[in-house]
Amino acid sequence: MGPLTRWLLLAVAAFGALAGGYHAYLRQAPHKVLVLIDTSFAMREALPRLPAILHSLEGQRYTVYALETDKAPIHDFSERLRPGRLDAYAPRNFDALKARAGKAPFDQADEVILVSNAGADELNVPGSWRVIVP
Repeated sequence: MGPLTRWLLLAVAAFGALAGGYHAYLRQAPHKVLVLIDTSFAMREALPRLPAILHSLEGQRYTVYALETDKAPIHDFSERLRPGRLDAYAPRNFDALKARAGKAPFDQADEVILVSNAGADELNVPGSWRVIVP
């Protein structure tokens, strides 16, 4: 066996070990995304488009999702977004969302996504949140 063959085998084995270790790490510590849905009166026309929006968000490897509305939590971190039946009711209240920001799952999330059709003047949410307009 020549030196080039030995080097190639060593390089392939090292790459495989690093890739396997990184895969195991990402499976144990996935990226956590919290998705917030605005269910105010103003979102009534946009709610039928939510399943497509949520489907476009999921499917990333090594990512788990928690789902909440501006009124209540729906589910904790899991590999799929399962909204169930959502109804648009009550006025918009982003202050209630910001009040929950220090608690779980907000404090566990690596990324927060808000789905809302609110105008820029109404969106007084933290700058680190990503806003998706349906």
